Amino acid sequence: MEQRSPSIQPRLYAVRTVAGRELDVALIIEQRVKDENIPIFSVIVPSQIRGYVIVETPAAFHAANAIQGIRYAKGVVPGILRYEDVERLLRPEAVVETLKPGDVVEIISGPFRGMKAQVVRVQPGRNEVVLNVLEVEYPLQITVPGDSVRPARERGS
Repeated sequence: MEQRSPSIQPRLYAVRTVAGRELDVALIIEQRVKDENIPIFSVIVPSQIRGYVIVETPAAFHAANAIQGIRYAKGVVPGILRYEDVERLLRPEAVVETLKPGDVVEIISGPFRGMKAQVVRVQPGRNEVVLNVLEVEYPLQITVPGDSVRPARERGS
């Protein structure tokens, strides 16, 4: 984006957007920063939070100037975000590490999406999980990527 000068202390601000249009808003902000020389150092589109874009800039009014007139941008959220909070959003959470054989999970992508399955084996090195699909008439074992499942309930509950 732009080179930081040592005298300017950047802060993180949240920009509210229309859900699903976060990337569009981020790209428009990027273009405006280049065209109008607005001091915005970075624009973050966190995948876990819909409807928000995070902007790193010295003051909130710079973010407000950058989103002025953008159809899908609703405004700058009052207040400053802490860097630690944003770091947690950016660090991917490995679901595979928390799974154990016997856990019941829900498949969230692929042809078996929405079905419940029981974990047979976890392969953390390959980020894969071997599952026994529970919602079919016959025994069916499938291997899916670790990010295609989420825990449904713990074993024995």
